Amino acid sequence: MNLKGKKTLVVGLGITGMATIDFLLSKGAYVRASDSSSSDEMAELLRGKGVEIELGGHTEGFFLWADVIILSPGVPFSLAVVKEALRNGKEVISEVELASRFITRRAKMVRKSSSSSPVHLIAVTGSNGKTTTSTLIAQILERSGWKVFLGGNIGSPMISIVDDYERYDALVIELSSFQLQGVKTFCPDVAVILNVSPNHLDHHKDFDEYVQSKMNICANQNEADWLVYNGEDKIVKGCLQGVKSRKIPFGVSDGEDGACPDGTAVRFWGEFYELKDMRLLGSHNMENSMAAIAVAAVLGCDPDVVRDTIVGFEPLPHRSEYVRDYNGAKFYNDSKSTSPGATLRALESFDSQIVLIAGGKDKGVSFGSLKYIVKERVKLLILIGESRLRMREEMGEAAETVLADTLEEAIDKSLKRVIMGDTVLFSPACSSFDMFNSYEERGNRYKEIVANL
Repeated sequence: MNLKGKKTLVVGLGITGMATIDFLLSKGAYVRASDSSSSDEMAELLRGKGVEIELGGHTEGFFLWADVIILSPGVPFSLAVVKEALRNGKEVISEVELASRFITRRAKMVRKSSSSSPVHLIAVTGSNGKTTTSTLIAQILERSGWKVFLGGNIGSPMISIVDDYERYDALVIELSSFQLQGVKTFCPDVAVILNVSPNHLDHHKDFDEYVQSKMNICANQNEADWLVYNGEDKIVKGCLQGVKSRKIPFGVSDGEDGACPDGTAVRFWGEFYELKDMRLLGSHNMENSMAAIAVAAVLGCDPDVVRDTIVGFEPLPHRSEYVRDYNGAKFYNDSKSTSPGATLRALESFDSQIVLIAGGKDKGVSFGSLKYIVKERVKLLILIGESRLRMREEMGEAAETVLADTLEEAIDKSLKRVIMGDTVLFSPACSSFDMFNSYEERGNRYKEIVANL
């Protein structure tokens, strides 16, 4: 793709947008930028680089000027100016699509352990578990002697390493539905689909569009590529017709070619991975581990290295993260659970009685899927944030329910009901943007309050 002299527009000026602008400028493109927020500092910085910029909104003229429009993650295709650009024949893509067009020295997918081969592109998506699984895969490869870039929806954007990607043996890219919605030719050597459940319906026009965005991860694969997928996920299984890649299911106990659970272990391709000492909690993390095992086997990693890496893997922050014991009750921070499906899996991980603190920005998804597990395991449901009234309406009969105005108040109310042996779980089932800037900020605030009890 020759960008020299091409008119490009970057929409959204977060980390990904700024990295995309720098890349486009380095390739000789004409660059404009558009963002719904306003920042004099940002405007001055970009104008100093020769970038024409509009802030505080988007105008049709800016969009129709461009040959190529690159949407940053979170910028919806449903914007009126984006729709008008598409009607006028403009190419609208994501940063991941742009980056992939410049990553050409790719490996042929055969099982071998050599780390001197061309770069392997491994892409991971799913409604839940993306970051844990991507990080697991990256650590396994690193301990196998590979040079690995881990990025995308986690850490650095993919576009940031395009100019020196050849120094890596593998690129492990975590991808959201936002990033995948804007791909056209993107094709990973190994694609992973962990699960699909309703999420981000405030961004996508409906659930079908969300599902299709997820399935774009394997849409361009051929017979030389691999797809690792959740064999127990009916939505994923129902979308595989026409996918040309070699398929490996995980989680199915009767599949000879898949990664299968066997008590506390996993069986795959004649190997037995005993994971009973694994530090990751819950059946969902067993699924994440099965996916990582399948990817590692495809890439020729030593089974002992794979098993030892998974067993020793420390849970990532904000994912069922143990905070402390207070008067015999254990407090966990699961702020990364931004959908009902993620909170459901977190609740399944605990055998004790639970005080659940949930709520946040309403993304338009139903909370009905949580009602049964809340009734079974939650002794007190404390709801906060923008979504709390709707959550109470959909789940309130399942457990005693109270409302709180702040996270501090929610924790204070939990202390009045917990007894020795209980679990206090902060698992919002919603995004953070009504009260916090990110799930990290939200989780850190929870940990700070609990640490100071």
